[in-house]
Amino acid sequence: MASRKRQFSFLIQRFKGFWNQYKQSKRGMLGIGIIFAFAIMAIFAPIIAPLDPLKPKMTGYYPSDRPKIADKLCVPIWYKSLLGMQHLSENMIVVEDHEFISEELFNTQWKIQNDSQYVSYQYSSSGGSHNDDGCVEISYERQESETAPAAGKININFEYEFEFPYQDEPRSFWWHYSLRLENKTSMGKFPVRTTITFRRGNEPTSYFVAGHNFGSVNIGSKWYSTSDQTIEYGTIEKTIFTGTGKYTFEFIVTIFDEEAGAIDLDLYIDNLQIILYGKTYGLLGTSSIPRDTPRDLFTMLVHGTRISFMIGILTAVFSVLIGLVVGLIAGYVRGLVDEGLMRFADFLLVIPGLPLLIVLVTVLGRSIWNIIGVLIFMGWMGFSRTVRSMTLSLRERPFIESAKASGASTGYIIYRHILPNIFALVYISLATSVPGAIIAEASLAWLGLGDINICSWGIMLYDFSRTQTAIVKGVGDYWFWVIPPGVAIALMAMAFILMGFSLDEILNPKLRKRR
Repeated sequence: MASRKRQFSFLIQRFKGFWNQYKQSKRGMLGIGIIFAFAIMAIFAPIIAPLDPLKPKMTGYYPSDRPKIADKLCVPIWYKSLLGMQHLSENMIVVEDHEFISEELFNTQWKIQNDSQYVSYQYSSSGGSHNDDGCVEISYERQESETAPAAGKININFEYEFEFPYQDEPRSFWWHYSLRLENKTSMGKFPVRTTITFRRGNEPTSYFVAGHNFGSVNIGSKWYSTSDQTIEYGTIEKTIFTGTGKYTFEFIVTIFDEEAGAIDLDLYIDNLQIILYGKTYGLLGTSSIPRDTPRDLFTMLVHGTRISFMIGILTAVFSVLIGLVVGLIAGYVRGLVDEGLMRFADFLLVIPGLPLLIVLVTVLGRSIWNIIGVLIFMGWMGFSRTVRSMTLSLRERPFIESAKASGASTGYIIYRHILPNIFALVYISLATSVPGAIIAEASLAWLGLGDINICSWGIMLYDFSRTQTAIVKGVGDYWFWVIPPGVAIALMAMAFILMGFSLDEILNPKLRKRR
């Protein structure tokens, strides 16, 4: 026990001495500072950027489909602080309580109108589509002796007035609603149509946005939920929104009264929402891929740190480990074993690296684990030759001959006498191998051979390269998609190289003498 304490105390003292030397290297401290910053970003990625990096969606309950976070190719939100950019619009969720959870909000924010004396409405605190929460209940009751609507239909208008605070128009609209019909007199089907319009201020004109014909809605307990969006940018949005001011969102439900007899019908409305997507979003804007769910580029950058760390560290650790084992065996055993191992290493060294990587990844598949495996397979040869040359020198030293004379086994000599003299090189090689792995993965991704099911910096660059944006606009207009991942790759590579050079200055005896 006392011996272990002494060993532990000795290790602590050695580490303190090493750290005191390392602190004197400015570039080494810069490198470790950058690595620490990236490590914090990787560890706390779900907190820093809580969105899904590949398929981000807004929070909230929407039975049909949750809305995308923003429109495609939005510029960063801080663009609005630049001269002449203050007019840019942001995302705006129009309806505050789209699930009708609060009766107070319903009474103060919504206005319901209809064109029939047979229609009445009320707020219902239960019966909603989600956990039996609130909804709007509209009753349509007509006796057989009473006259049916002249047009054969009734219109129920939901009106929601809101303030639009931006000079620029939205890029697009997204809407969602749920409805259900109940008939107390008979079972059957009713044709239903929904219409979405906007009004500007006190103007009487309504601007049509979209309409949907359900054909016929089954009577019963089933909820019908749907969502949709506008796709032609700058047309209806620019016509409706001409600047700041009050606007009214209108949701019109049309029920066709084609029954000859009496009707006692209840209509339930829930999850009524419309979102106005602006032209700015997040710290780095959005991508245009995939079209239906554009990605937040800042989220991709943050979560890509994890993948880059994983690729770099796993590849470095296992390639250095393989190179260490092969070099030790080849250098100490020599003979045919040495020849066989080194000729195989030379064979891999003379093959062009990138073409071989492309062939292997194409054959094995684009999984991230296959890519890491291929990088490990291609990364051990140079280090094994360095270890072999050092082992050949060490095995001729007098202390190795003494160990052999005392009857020590080959494994014992390698583990207790040769390996400790090589370990300084292991630390240096670990640090300097990480950048190559990160850049290799980014290169494969840029060529379309990356794993599209993960979020990495290379995938960010690949996404940009395969869009029309890269061809038509280039990097100039959408630099925030390309420059940040490129800078991140360069910074992480530089950080590990700086740390490797500093370790080399401290652990390499020749460089120590020069200092």
